[in-house]
Amino acid sequence: MKTPTEILSEFCASLSLSKIPGEVIDHAKLCILDGLGCALFGAGLDCGQILGSYVRDVGGRAEASLWGMLGKVPAANAALVNGTLVHSFELDDLHKSSILHPTSVALPAAIAIAQSTGLTSGANVIAAYIGGTEAGIRAGNCVGVKQLSDGFHPTGTLGPIAAAGAAGNLLGLSTEQMLHALSIGATQAAGLMSAQFESMVKRVHAGRAAQSGVMAAELAQRGLTGIDTVFENDYGGFCKTFGGPDANIDLLTDGLGEEFETANIGFKCYAACGSTHTTIDAIKELRNDHKITADDVERIDVEATTVTKLHVGFPYEPGSLTSAQMNLPYAAAVTLLDGEAFIDQYSQANTHNLDVIALAKRVSVTPAPDLDAQGGPGRHTVRIIVSTKDGRNLEAERTHAKGSPAYPLTRNEVIEKFYRLAKTRIGSDGAANLYDCVMDLENKPDIKSLTGLL
Repeated sequence: MKTPTEILSEFCASLSLSKIPGEVIDHAKLCILDGLGCALFGAGLDCGQILGSYVRDVGGRAEASLWGMLGKVPAANAALVNGTLVHSFELDDLHKSSILHPTSVALPAAIAIAQSTGLTSGANVIAAYIGGTEAGIRAGNCVGVKQLSDGFHPTGTLGPIAAAGAAGNLLGLSTEQMLHALSIGATQAAGLMSAQFESMVKRVHAGRAAQSGVMAAELAQRGLTGIDTVFENDYGGFCKTFGGPDANIDLLTDGLGEEFETANIGFKCYAACGSTHTTIDAIKELRNDHKITADDVERIDVEATTVTKLHVGFPYEPGSLTSAQMNLPYAAAVTLLDGEAFIDQYSQANTHNLDVIALAKRVSVTPAPDLDAQGGPGRHTVRIIVSTKDGRNLEAERTHAKGSPAYPLTRNEVIEKFYRLAKTRIGSDGAANLYDCVMDLENKPDIKSLTGLL
């Protein structure tokens, strides 16, 4: 019998657009569009500029483009920069159960290899992207929330698998070579969640994962071998190492090729960690329904899961932009003050806004055992009580955030978000041309028109 690792490797190596349902392809193109919008906005940020200057100074073969910037660099280094750009402002898509930001890792790897290998069709890029997202997401589903609660950044740990699957598909790897590519990627899992408290480097976790996946596929093509049973080994295998004894290896391959997890990727409408989004939704609801302002509020009590408390429920202290974007009290405060939590609310100046700080200090996050009992599907559930100065207790509860598969953004909302982000770097006309190109990507004989627009 084939092992789970072998089954996943065969799937990634052989996947083509003809094997993928139309609705999955349509959703994948929206993910690609959303990811490119996030990247173009990120190209104007400090972390993107630092990475771009670094890889240009390092030099090497001019294989693949830097999105929103000038110059070409080796494929793996392009993936490093472009993956960082997609993840650079906490706006990139999210698969809730795996806790992976799939497009930040699979898309940069796919496009970098497509450019470095020459005439690769748009259809092949879409298929490779989907194959990579499926591999990374399914590995994440196996291990569940434990890796996050243990302090690992899932996009850093799962990302090299997704990127290797995408890159290996476009390189035409055999099933055996793909097994080694996925394995080499899996052994490079890295990323510490303490990066959320103060640093730029959290954004780079996605870029490094994309770079590692490209390198893994290129090395496997040259004959470097990995671990034949990288996912199922009891000692040192990916699933047990990150998921512990409760890791479910069956989720790696159940329904593979028939049920596409790519269709369950959600879109983010707030420029903050996904674990804050249910709180933002609830605060917007209370603000609109009861016409409350920050001056009306005595305190805000949030009951959440233990993982949410660990992840984003720490007391807010003004510092880096990253720490604000990863902080629930800050999210609650800016939402109550502005009625929104997008790019304008997450500026470096706003992180030191005295009104925001004062209100965030009145937000308390407490773990609730009954919410923990809901397991993974209820991980983002929050119960909120806003206590007003005139003695009212206003309550709201949210389990699923706007933008998740349970409460999805409309197609037009995703497109509107793309335009809002992309035009900051390439203007309205450039964004319109890029939109048209992505929507017709499966009919492009190559991706030169796409990369030219980037």
